[in-house]
Amino acid sequence: MVTIQHILAPVDSTKEAAEAVRYAASLAQAHQARLYVLYIKAPFPVHGRIVAGSLEDVQERQAKKEQAELYDLIPARIRDSITVKEFKVTGMPITHVIVEKARELNVDVIVMPVYRRKGWVRFFKENVTQQVIQKAPCSVFVVRSPQDPPDTSSP
Repeated sequence: MVTIQHILAPVDSTKEAAEAVRYAASLAQAHQARLYVLYIKAPFPVHGRIVAGSLEDVQERQAKKEQAELYDLIPARIRDSITVKEFKVTGMPITHVIVEKARELNVDVIVMPVYRRKGWVRFFKENVTQQVIQKAPCSVFVVRSPQDPPDTSSP
């Protein structure tokens, strides 16, 4: 039997990531594993004009908003039954940040969403999930959103 003690769930502000975190929390509950929720964002641009106030004010407001969103991703009944540790990391490339955090925390599985990009965006946007699957030091559990139909365009 496979033993799962540490689960990493990288998140961003998308509905796909929120769904993946809920899967990760359920998996952690089923295995009584520790869940690491990793919120990754690109570095805040320091060039240009900040209209909404000083750079520090904007970053502080954004950090408070993100913290509230992170907490709400996992239902309270599950959060109360498992150990959850949250990390907020700023860095690029995102794939590297996820893989390095998985190594650092010695996780058994990474739970990530699948992103279905349409049209030209799929050719120009980095497929982070695919790159993590290729580079991760552990297994990767990929979650498809229930609203996301399977891709039937290729055999």
